[in-house]
Amino acid sequence: MKAVKFFLIILCVFTITACSKSDSLKFKEEYEALNGKDNNQGNQYKEVSISKTNPIKYSNYEEIIDVIKNKTGIIYLGYPECPWCRNAIEVLLDVAKEYSINKIYYLNMYNERDYYEVKNGKLVYKKDQDGNDIKGNKGYFKLLQALDDQLDDYIIKSGDKSFNVGEKRIYVPLVIFVKDGKVIGTHTSTVSSHKDGYDSLTSKQREELSEIYAEYVSQVSDNVCKGAC
Repeated sequence: MKAVKFFLIILCVFTITACSKSDSLKFKEEYEALNGKDNNQGNQYKEVSISKTNPIKYSNYEEIIDVIKNKTGIIYLGYPECPWCRNAIEVLLDVAKEYSINKIYYLNMYNERDYYEVKNGKLVYKKDQDGNDIKGNKGYFKLLQALDDQLDDYIIKSGDKSFNVGEKRIYVPLVIFVKDGKVIGTHTSTVSSHKDGYDSLTSKQREELSEIYAEYVSQVSDNVCKGAC
């Protein structure tokens, strides 16, 4: 009987360990899974190396909007297939480690936004592989409202004409720095001299991006997440 109980305890522990995975490890695996792979458009994804003890916390729209309106924190919006994100994330995590940041809220934006295109001189939704309109979800539009004064307009260019969709746009990677319910700064993409996301940042470009992140992190800091965060 004791042997059976011991076996069941060991089985339960093994099951919990196997089925649960820390956000840090999940994020590492999510990004590193694409290392060196082809994007099916003739480019290879940049190899990234992410610590298994990184401060990434998988989040959702409700939590992120709450941080923006009421709390202090750093928010990272991106996705592993985004070449610019793959360049930015290593720099962001290096700065986070330097400042002993214990939490970065993360939302994978891969299928979250709506997409428009111009056809016959009119704005229409792009279609997915099944022929359905690609529309952003409700949480995405709530986040647009929360970040309204921080975002650029969604502009579609066609030939020599520009079409304003009539809403703001979250372009990624976007890092948002919040202090006591006030957005003190945001940074989109990498640096201006970095023209092709599939090219790795030079040491000078990495240093420039690091300084941008560090300036904001230092304003948000005290390890960012102390007390209720």
